[in-house]
Amino acid sequence: MKSAPKTTLNADIFTLDQIPAAMDKMGWVVAAQLMRHWFNGKPAKPFTDKTKNLYVKGPAINIPPEHVNDSIVKMQWAMKFEPVQKAIKYLKKEWRSERGLEELQKRLIKNKGKLEKLNDVKMIDTYLYVNSTTIGKADYDPFGSYSFSGISGASGSGYSYYSYYGSGMAINDFMGAIGLSTLKIVPCGYQTVRGGKNVFITEKIGFYIKDTYDFLGTQFLGVWNKNEMLGAAKAKEYLNLFESKSWKRIYDLAMQNYAMVWNSDFRKWQEKKKTGIDFVVFSDVYWDDPLDEHREIKLDAK
Repeated sequence: MKSAPKTTLNADIFTLDQIPAAMDKMGWVVAAQLMRHWFNGKPAKPFTDKTKNLYVKGPAINIPPEHVNDSIVKMQWAMKFEPVQKAIKYLKKEWRSERGLEELQKRLIKNKGKLEKLNDVKMIDTYLYVNSTTIGKADYDPFGSYSFSGISGASGSGYSYYSYYGSGMAINDFMGAIGLSTLKIVPCGYQTVRGGKNVFITEKIGFYIKDTYDFLGTQFLGVWNKNEMLGAAKAKEYLNLFESKSWKRIYDLAMQNYAMVWNSDFRKWQEKKKTGIDFVVFSDVYWDDPLDEHREIKLDAK
């Protein structure tokens, strides 16, 4: 009995460092710049959970220069996207919370009653910011986990689709570059006495984004080839075909040049290629006028 002839399915070789070019083709200009910055870092310096936590929560001025970028992400670009608009609207109204007021008073004590408008975002993050919120929080479920938007591979596959396809956020340049991140606020002004009460006179408020660009964890980063990332519907189809090992069907649908990309792929790249430096992302600062009710803030407890 003769065996069935073997079928050879030709596929282009796709490597991780082709993703920035694919992002460019998709119009993801900032996402491409951030990833190229990561790839260009030599020698490889990945974060650990410990160093990441230190750089996120510790003084920003102490982060080593190779682990910081504050030149790529601009607030003028970020504010084009709805999650950022929502976060700014929320924080502009709610920053003078109990937590925000406590932090404001601490900052005034350390800065001798005056919070000046600084240009260095690392200095601002270290000495001046008073409150923050999560960008994209409104797009996630109340428990802080991701709501899976119809993406469900075969059971037992171990795939997690939350990064791009199930986050509730639009798949665009902002999602590729930043996604779920932190928006911080810094008030500028001075402390004085009016009507016998200690008050803070708010002259300006500034907003900026802080995020980390690293590949810790087990995130799934989409289905890519050298030209694009598949959208949710096509990705679901590809993943189900891959799970069932339907290679011929994948070829018939011209999907043979696509591949799943995971955080772990970038960590393996760092190990083998010795390039790729994880870093903290700061945007520049968007300055705005405070709300009228926040122009004079009472500092006394009563």
